[in-house]
Amino acid sequence: MECIARWNTLERIAVDFECEFNLHIYGEHLCLVQVYDGTTYYVIDPRANGVSRDVLVAFFTSPVKKVWFDCQSDNSLVYRKYQVSVENILDVRVYALALGFTGNLVSLEKKFLGIEPDIAPGDKKKLQQTNWLRRPLSSQQLDYALSDVASLFALEDVLYAKVVEAGLEEECARQMKLRSRPAEPKPGWVTLGNWKRMTKEQRRNVKQYYIARDVVARRFNVPSYYVLDKHRLLGFALSCPARKEDVMALVAEANPRFQSQLMDSMLKAYEIVRQSSDQS
Repeated sequence: MECIARWNTLERIAVDFECEFNLHIYGEHLCLVQVYDGTTYYVIDPRANGVSRDVLVAFFTSPVKKVWFDCQSDNSLVYRKYQVSVENILDVRVYALALGFTGNLVSLEKKFLGIEPDIAPGDKKKLQQTNWLRRPLSSQQLDYALSDVASLFALEDVLYAKVVEAGLEEECARQMKLRSRPAEPKPGWVTLGNWKRMTKEQRRNVKQYYIARDVVARRFNVPSYYVLDKHRLLGFALSCPARKEDVMALVAEANPRFQSQLMDSMLKAYEIVRQSSDQS
């Protein structure tokens, strides 16, 4: 809380998160919070015993301006997990998009600040996909995490000057409000395929078989794709299988570790789908 109180006396801080999105275990998790106040770098470990939910919420809702790059997924995670949204965000990507630049943070730093990346592209990809839930974190992981906040102040200053020069302040202010607003969570089955183009029957199938796989993933605390590949699941659901044997054949292709419980869960989904079809 002492750091938060001190940050609240500043004009701005730079912020970024490292998160887990169903890559190594089930669900979505905030793993690390990185902060730079212009002189000092900080790392907040949300999983540490000394970091309570109240402390995190106090940080999320603190009045200091939080300079970010591409805040939407991070803010949406906070909203889902903590029932608050991060306040007073300045997303430098809004400025970049207004100026016609759609690249990532590294390419943005290179174009507008002349900064070459310290980490090779291959190593960067590995670090992006590293398990941020494991402790202790390596020095390489920490260096990578903190590099994401190192140039945000400079980017804000350079990009905002260009925005003003182009007369785009009002449009950026409007977009900033939109991007700083956490997106309403959607059920996972809605994002599995082209939901809008599915028939009523296909939607019913996708929903029930998605839930059936999710139940098993949650039980074993593994990402859903460990249990059954999403493309196989989607293709199966869209085909609207009419026989129990089709379900059994699909489960036979799944990871053997999960087959027994997946079979039970998928057959229950099959019965729900079949009964719904009979009633319609």
